[in-house]
Amino acid sequence: MTSISFKFEGDLNLGLLNKWIGELMRTKGVDLFRYKGIIAVCGQEKRFVFQGVHMLFDGNFHSEWAPGETRMSKFVFIGKNLDTEELTTGFERCKAPAELRFAVGDRVEANVGEWKAGTVVALWDEGNPYRIKFDDETEVWGPDDVDELVRKLA
Repeated sequence: MTSISFKFEGDLNLGLLNKWIGELMRTKGVDLFRYKGIIAVCGQEKRFVFQGVHMLFDGNFHSEWAPGETRMSKFVFIGKNLDTEELTTGFERCKAPAELRFAVGDRVEANVGEWKAGTVVALWDEGNPYRIKFDDETEVWGPDDVDELVRKLA
């Protein structure tokens, strides 16, 4: 049995974290005895506190970060056959970028199974880099700032 922990200043992309944790639960769930963390989520004023056992995961937003307090993300895994490099790389990939490619008001296309045109109406909404309003007035989140999901309107 081993334990691995991470700690860094800065915010995470909650969508990427959820996707990564989901993948870990599917592929390594039997080896994850316990995992827990306190996460600074980009666009959220409250800490995201979570815990998991094997393939069970629960998390929620709790107390607000104090004014001037350093936003930190901490994460601990306890289990067997844990690959420190793989877990570190996965956690690092969940970090929110320092800057986003698009601003509020920019015209973009979002991949929702097909490419749809819309306008960025919010940044870091509910922990997602973009909220996009389509030309038909429906809205979606852009969960990651990559061309495969959100790109400049052609």
